[in-house]
Amino acid sequence: MKSTEKKSVIDRYKNKVRDENRRFIERNLQISNQISEILVKKGLTQKDLACLLGKHESEISKILSGLHNITLKTITKIETVLSEDIIMTPSEASRKYTKIEYVTLKVSANKNNAGRIKNKFIESEYNNNNKADKAA
Repeated sequence: MKSTEKKSVIDRYKNKVRDENRRFIERNLQISNQISEILVKKGLTQKDLACLLGKHESEISKILSGLHNITLKTITKIETVLSEDIIMTPSEASRKYTKIEYVTLKVSANKNNAGRIKNKFIESEYNNNNKADKAA
């Protein structure tokens, strides 16, 4: 079979997949990737997550493959044991992330070291903004 014939066969099968199924697969993969990122960030393994949830490691492996139909209840349990959000509604995200923090970057050139630029963060502005936010 030629490469162009293979592509047309793949395209035909892609076109047969319903939009809801395609979206389901995308969401499932996004959720499993989010869980994997949290595990890496926290230095945990699949086995650790299995122990925290009281499940077999093979169940966690299926969840993290992105091909398992994970329930909202299981997602909530994972969020609870990891103390992290996995799914967030748009309204919840806008409430949580409306605060914007700015950091000022000062760049200066030293005459003695022409060509070398020193980057300095102005921490006082950042710290003052944080103190004002906490006081509010």
